[in-house]
Amino acid sequence: MAKQSQANPLKKIWILGAGKFGQLALERISRHLPEVEITLVDNRVQVVAVERVSVVCEEGISWLADNMLREETADMIIPALPVHMVAEWLKLRSGAHYEVSTVPLPEQLVARLPHPITNGDSQLYLSHADFFCPDNCGEPELFCTYTGEERAENMFHLLENIDELPYVPFVVRSYQLFPGVGGIYPGDMWNLLDRLHNFLNKPLLIATACRCHGVVDGLKFKPKHL
Repeated sequence: MAKQSQANPLKKIWILGAGKFGQLALERISRHLPEVEITLVDNRVQVVAVERVSVVCEEGISWLADNMLREETADMIIPALPVHMVAEWLKLRSGAHYEVSTVPLPEQLVARLPHPITNGDSQLYLSHADFFCPDNCGEPELFCTYTGEERAENMFHLLENIDELPYVPFVVRSYQLFPGVGGIYPGDMWNLLDRLHNFLNKPLLIATACRCHGVVDGLKFKPKHL
């Protein structure tokens, strides 16, 4: 369960993507948190009207870059697009000041990470599972709900502790809100952006991960010559 409390409940949630997982998130959030204001963003969206749901027909990452402010923004963002939301948002938000380029991920690193699936030479999908996880997994801390076996090291910890110089890991954790629904806190994304100026011209491993799964992009940022 995400780090919320009765004293500071979630009030606004943005869902990016209205495909299978976006619709699943919409249904479960609407059912369990009926008072939450939901914004669903998709450039091909067709959604049956749901109370307290605003539907935006725009490209999700561009909309996020324009609308996610440091203050008065969503409490949580649910990524349900077929792209690495954090990496793509970071590219757009930093574009005014930095030139962004992809960097290949080192083969020796890929080889020692769990069940890697590469997408080109600069993006990597990871999972502790070698099977299709059920979409209602509660992500318990100590064991896998599918196998019943002891859980491996949390993926976000594994990625944070990568020691592969000169690569620097930048990891955003996805917190489970409900079984099968994970979300990201906007503040964690802003913290990532604020750290960039300390690591210019270095290869970065931009990652998003929950306990079991992760995605990594190799990126480099350098100042634009004005």
